[in-house]
Amino acid sequence: MPIVNKRELAAAAGIAKATLDAKLAEDPDFPVLRRGIGRGDGWQFDREEALARLAELMPSREEFSRTQQFMALRVLRMERQTAVEVGALLPAEEARTALVRALTGFRRSMTNDLPVEAGKLLGLSREQQRKLRAMTEDALRAFVAGLHASGLPDAS
Repeated sequence: MPIVNKRELAAAAGIAKATLDAKLAEDPDFPVLRRGIGRGDGWQFDREEALARLAELMPSREEFSRTQQFMALRVLRMERQTAVEVGALLPAEEARTALVRALTGFRRSMTNDLPVEAGKLLGLSREQQRKLRAMTEDALRAFVAGLHASGLPDAS
């Protein structure tokens, strides 16, 4: 049961936090695990249960007029642009570059530094260090294979 706060629930539902606040105010039976005070972080919800309830409460796209649909899309576009401007949303290429750099550094550390440091700390022989390096490389290859199997683009 994943637990989320207000901000996370609104993001998962694809709605504004103000919309979530309105739904909470109008539905006394909304599934809340813990009510908070302040900025919404004190609130706790079972993510799946709360999303199911929101799906019941929110009008379907077919119930929106064309003007409402247009305005909803416009708001989503503005929210996305604002997120990009404040740095809360990172363009995919920048995220990919940062992730590649981080994983490359992690790989170097795990396959070069870790076996040597473990050798010093634990008194491992060169052969044991070599085996530790090989095991680490195997684990990293399995990790990359898992990323690739996830269907993420360029996960190799």
